[in-house]
Amino acid sequence: MPPVSPAPAIDLQAEVIKLREKVEKYRHSLQQWAQAEVDWNGQRRLFELMTENISDLIVLTNCEGNRLWSNPAYGRVMGFQAEELAGTFVLTEVHPDDQARAIEAMNHAIQQGASRKLEYRVQQKGGTWATFATETFPITNTDGKVESVLLISHDITENKRLAEELSMASTEATASTMVEAMAHDFDQILTNVVGNLTIAKNLNGPHNAIAIRLSEIERSLQRARDLIEQMFSISPGQAQPKVRMTLEKALEEPVASVLRGTMVRAEYLFPRNLPELEIDAEAFAHAIRNIVTNSLQAMDKGVIRFTAETMSREHLSNRPDLPLKADEYICLRIQDQGHGIAEKALPRVFEPYFTTRKGSQGLGLSRALSSVQRMGGTVLIDSTPGVGTIVSIYIPTAKGERATFDPAATAVPLPTRPGITRTGSVSLRTGTVSLPKVGGQKKRILLMDDEQMILDIVSRMLGHLGYDVTTCTDGSQAIAAFSKAKAHSETFDVVMMDLVIPNGVGGEDAVKTIKKIDPNAKVIASSGHLDHPVMTDHNKFGFNAVLEKPYKLEKLQQVIETVINTPV
Repeated sequence: MPPVSPAPAIDLQAEVIKLREKVEKYRHSLQQWAQAEVDWNGQRRLFELMTENISDLIVLTNCEGNRLWSNPAYGRVMGFQAEELAGTFVLTEVHPDDQARAIEAMNHAIQQGASRKLEYRVQQKGGTWATFATETFPITNTDGKVESVLLISHDITENKRLAEELSMASTEATASTMVEAMAHDFDQILTNVVGNLTIAKNLNGPHNAIAIRLSEIERSLQRARDLIEQMFSISPGQAQPKVRMTLEKALEEPVASVLRGTMVRAEYLFPRNLPELEIDAEAFAHAIRNIVTNSLQAMDKGVIRFTAETMSREHLSNRPDLPLKADEYICLRIQDQGHGIAEKALPRVFEPYFTTRKGSQGLGLSRALSSVQRMGGTVLIDSTPGVGTIVSIYIPTAKGERATFDPAATAVPLPTRPGITRTGSVSLRTGTVSLPKVGGQKKRILLMDDEQMILDIVSRMLGHLGYDVTTCTDGSQAIAAFSKAKAHSETFDVVMMDLVIPNGVGGEDAVKTIKKIDPNAKVIASSGHLDHPVMTDHNKFGFNAVLEKPYKLEKLQQVIETVINTPV
C-alpha cells in the first residue's frame, strides 16, 4: 500500500482575502444593479410622464398588429378606455377605403425593418371620423429581428377641415367674381328688354290682349331682376344697406308678388306695437319670396297664415336650440296648409340642391337661411306630413326709438303739374305712364353709359318721354360735353351717369368735376350694383338722385321730373 501524501497546508489568510474580494465584488454589483434600477425607474417615470401628457397618439403592437399598449392621448381621441383597446387589432377602426394602405405600411415595417408615413381616416367610438397622419416604426431585439411595431400618429382632422375651408373660400371667391361679371352682363341685357317692353306697353295701351301678355312678361322679368340681386349678393363680406321698417311693410310686396293670380291667400295675425326691424330689405324680400313660393307649391288653394311675436332675451335663454346671440328678436311664423315634409327629409331641407320636387333646383330655402343669417337671425322648420309646414324666422329688432313710418317716404314723389299724374310708389308692375306735355323747348338730358346697347334703349325711352338726349360712353366725355354746353349757354337740365365704367372714368369721379363747372348741375347716378355706396347715400357724393338698372319707364320719368322740378 503506497504511502498517503499529506494534505497541502491551507493558507487561511489568503483564502479570507479572496473571499473578501468576492464579497466586495458582489456588493459592488449589487450597488450597480440597485442604481440601475433607480435609473430605470426614473427613466420609466419620465417615459410615463411624456407619453401621458404628449399630444401625439402612440400605440405599440406585436407583429400580428394587436395592441400591446397605448398612451392616454390615443384613448382620448379614439374615445376608448385602455382596457377596451388592449389585445385588439390596431387597424380595426381604419376606414375601409384606407385600410389596405395602412396594412401595407405595417407589413413594410415588419418585413423591411423600415418606417413608413401615411394618412388615413379612423372611426372614433361615437361614430365620427378623424384623420390621422401616422408613422410606423419597427422595434428590433438584440439580434436585429423585428419583435414589435410602434405607431405614432397626429390628429390632423381640424387642419384638414381648415385647409378644405380655405380651398373652398378661394373657390368661392373666384366663383363670386365670375358670377358678378355674368350678373353685370345679364343686367345690361335685362335693361334693354325691360326698356323695350315698357315702351311697347305704353304704345299699345294698358287693357288690350297684348298688354296683358306683356304684363306677365314684366312679372317674369322682375323675378329675373331678383335673381340678379341674389347673384350680386354672393360675394362674402359685402356690406348690404339696411333700412328700418315694420314687419308688415317688409312682407307686403314679396308675399303679394308670389300669391298674385293664385288661389292661395295670405292671412296676417300680428299683435299691435311690434318692434321695427333693421334689415337688408332686398335680402329679406328674397328670403320671404323663396319661403312663400315653397308653401305655394305645396298647396293648390287655401291660406298661408303669418303670425309674429317678440322674443325677449329671457325667453331666448330657454331656447338652446336657437343659435342666436343674446338679443331681442321678432319671430315670424309662416304656416301653410300643404302636404308637409317627410320626417327623413326634414333635416336636409336647408342643404343646397336638396329637393323632393321634380324640376326644382333646391336652392330656395338655403338662400333664405343664408340671407336671414347675414342679418343676425336664423330659420327653423317644423312640418307634419298631410297637415302642413311652419317656417319660423327669427330677426333681431331695431335698436333705439321707434321711427314714424311714412309709406310715401320710400318713393320719390311726382311733382303736381299739368299732364303728369301723381302715382306715389312705383314698381315694374305698375301700368302705363302719362307722357309729359311740356310746352316750348324740350328738356335736355346728358346720358352716359359704357354699354352702347344701354345707350340705345334708354335714349329711345327718354325720347318716348319727350326729352332731348345726348349720349357719351364715359365720364371724361360727359365732362367735355357738359363743359362745352355750359360755355355755349346750352346747359343740360339733367345729367345721368353710370357709376361703374371698367375701362374709363365712372360717374362717381365725373360728378365732382361737373359740380365744379356748375354747382347747380342736377346729376343722377345709375347702377345695377344696389350695394354701391352712392346708391345708398347719393347726397354724400354730390348726386341729386339715383336710378337702379334695369330702368323702368315709370320710375325713369318720376325721378327725372322730380330732379328737374326740385329747387337747387
